[in-house]
Amino acid sequence: MPLSKIDARRARAFPSYRDFVDDALFHPRWGYYSTGVVRFGEGGHYDTFPTALSPLFGRMVAGAARRAWVRAGRPSAFEVCELGAGNGQLCLDTVATVATRAADPAWRAFASAFRYRVIERSAALVARQREKLGLLAARVMWTRTDLSRRARSLRLGRHGLVVANEVLDCLAHHKIVRGRDGVARVVFVVPTRRGRPLDRRALARGLARGENGIRYREIALPLAAVPGLTAFLARHCPERLFMPRACPPYFACPAMPALVRAGGRLYDHAETLWIDYGSLRPFHLRAPEHRRVFAGPPRSRRSVYDAPGRDDITFMVDFTVVARAARDAGLTCTYYGGQRRLAEAGGVRLGPADVERIAQARAAGWLLAFVGVGPERAWRRGGLTWSRHGARGGALRAGIARDVEEFLGRRSTRFRMLATSSGPTVFRAADRMRA
Repeated sequence: MPLSKIDARRARAFPSYRDFVDDALFHPRWGYYSTGVVRFGEGGHYDTFPTALSPLFGRMVAGAARRAWVRAGRPSAFEVCELGAGNGQLCLDTVATVATRAADPAWRAFASAFRYRVIERSAALVARQREKLGLLAARVMWTRTDLSRRARSLRLGRHGLVVANEVLDCLAHHKIVRGRDGVARVVFVVPTRRGRPLDRRALARGLARGENGIRYREIALPLAAVPGLTAFLARHCPERLFMPRACPPYFACPAMPALVRAGGRLYDHAETLWIDYGSLRPFHLRAPEHRRVFAGPPRSRRSVYDAPGRDDITFMVDFTVVARAARDAGLTCTYYGGQRRLAEAGGVRLGPADVERIAQARAAGWLLAFVGVGPERAWRRGGLTWSRHGARGGALRAGIARDVEEFLGRRSTRFRMLATSSGPTVFRAADRMRA
């Protein structure tokens, strides 16, 4: 459907839903990640398995990397590359694992070949990661770039293991809705102040100043308002080009294939682990909006418009798109399923003793925060509570045990891992994704 002059003016003046969310996360003046307001762990905005299972998640990655290095023929240089390293916990635990095991003859050659690299879009998070690592930061390399928007491929070396934990869910998505004629349309956002529309510059000024009186409404424009969006849907979700009946919106992410392709080409021979909460296409066609886009603390049911720039915003990942993009880039999908395969590939068996190890590490983190040490000290103090029932750590250990059960797939979870490869794989041939 071609754009009318009115629709073209609206598309120029106002942000698409995708651009609004991307600004809310990464705008240099008011974005959630750019301004450094993001909080990790207890007392913070959200948690991830690398922090919830620290330090064992890092041991899994280190073990999987060593196994990949052996499969690659024990090259003299091998990198673990983390896309979007958050607060640096996974980086810290992986580097520390390799450093402490370097005295073991079985690990000595790998430790000599091992390098760790972080690819990060946010300067504020790079600073946070360096502070988290302390002296170990000297063993890490950082590359500041947005892989999903690079015009040229980034090449880092011959052999590597790429880890992208909860990166895909941070990519802003377009919101696709049904028009009255059944044809797909794309949502744009009209911000208003006292009833008067604001363009993107005025919106940025207002949110950077912390204004609270801005309101938002959605309008639906033809797909032609976003160049390339029709082609993306035709390739990755043709079911949503025409909607004969009422159905939930679809969240489309044209940046996702670009990121998957760029991640798969960082090394000549590498395996990439895409770890996120998501599902395959049928879920994304049926599930209501509130089960596929989230803002603020978990289970808060907040809207992306409640506190833009102060809330995290994430999307359930459509792994059908990820797998198809990988195959389009010439990569092999070697595994899709639960994260327990990462523990197996890394030689880590999670049991009752590991719950105690995680609890001790978490208690140590709380103690450091309490005495004023570490980048999370301010809000981790806010996560400290005391109760007579939990005085012996029972509640803490029970929570960690639930995390372990979820990680192992023994409790219901939406977390999935997709491994793509351009070389030898650390997974079994029977694991190969066929979905």
